[in-house]
Amino acid sequence: MKKYIALLFAFLAFAALVFSPNVAAQEVESAQASTPTIVAYDLPFPGILPDHSLYKLKVLRDKIMLWLTTNPKSKADLYLLLTDKGMLATAMLVDKNQIVLAKQTALKAEHNYTLLTQELYRFGEKPTAEYFVKLKTAAAKHQEVLGSLADRVSPEDATTFHVVIDFSKRNVQSIEEYQKKRLFEELPEDLLP
Repeated sequence: MKKYIALLFAFLAFAALVFSPNVAAQEVESAQASTPTIVAYDLPFPGILPDHSLYKLKVLRDKIMLWLTTNPKSKADLYLLLTDKGMLATAMLVDKNQIVLAKQTALKAEHNYTLLTQELYRFGEKPTAEYFVKLKTAAAKHQEVLGSLADRVSPEDATTFHVVIDFSKRNVQSIEEYQKKRLFEELPEDLLP
């Protein structure tokens, strides 16, 4: 009887060794799938936040800079910078528990990104593939920040951040449509679909 019990334990130990690596690998895979991907894109420091008394001067300066910038690519780059700064300012305002101001800032920042997408159509030459990657990476980072902020605020306030994420996704679709359009313009007529 003791031999049978010893054989049963030996078989169970052997089975545990054989099947445990698969279980561990599945646990690692499921943990990796549930871990959010962090977008490798740095947002610049925004400087004065919208709750500062001199913020209106900063907005005026930005509007003057945009008005004086006539090169479409330079203007698009400036819109991207303003969007990036606005997204980090939004996060900083949420940290300061100024949720209403954070929601307004997020909407204004994404509006700058919308203006950037419209500026693409004024480019004289086709932007490089790296430029499109930069724009899409920036949008992914904005969506990541907004998604994390939506998790930190009340469900009513999170609605605004989700709306801005939807705007961001539509802007990325506009960029992709523009990219396809420019690609088809360069193809010879016999290769066009």
